[in-house]
Amino acid sequence: MQKFRGAVARLIVSVFCLALLISAAQSQTRRKSTVKRSAARSALSIPRGTEMKIRLENEIDTKESKDGDRFTATVLTPSRYADATIEGHIAKIDKSGKLSGKTELALSFDRIRLKNGESAVIGAQVVKVYGEDSAKEVDEEGNVKSGSKGKTTAIRTGGGAALGAIIGGIAGGGKGAAIGAAVGAAAGAGSTYIQGSNKVKLESGTEILIKTTR
Repeated sequence: MQKFRGAVARLIVSVFCLALLISAAQSQTRRKSTVKRSAARSALSIPRGTEMKIRLENEIDTKESKDGDRFTATVLTPSRYADATIEGHIAKIDKSGKLSGKTELALSFDRIRLKNGESAVIGAQVVKVYGEDSAKEVDEEGNVKSGSKGKTTAIRTGGGAALGAIIGGIAGGGKGAAIGAAVGAAAGAGSTYIQGSNKVKLESGTEILIKTTR
């Protein structure tokens, strides 16, 4: 009986040791798999100079937004990165306080994440904004600029003066034309405060062309 008990005890110890060995082997396998996945993610690299067409998923409005605000965008092209998510933030909003000034918007692109889970740090700058009237131009550094309020004022003032002169001329000859021109100019200048704008507003769904810089 004593020998039987001893054999059972040795068997229990053997089974316990075997279970420990199996558990250790499984843990090591899981660690190796995690390392491989991490290596695969860190291996993702976007060639410098790659152009991507992206679609904004958030609205960016220089009147309401502020430096540091986060945004996301979805990659449309090229097909290799299609449906990837790009995360970024507003790097700078430069609002001019002058009537004739322009507002500048600088976007920073931070990370790209592919559909398969791979991700990488990304650097890029804006090349072009599609279909947004408020984004009049993009400079060489990727800053998105609004139109000039001063230019809008000059155009509207000239148009108002011409219209006023015509109406005044019809109403009272030469003297009426002079009065009408002055009234028309004042009306034209005043209209810019309502209709003019030197802000940049990028609606959700706006398509933008960017180019990677690193």
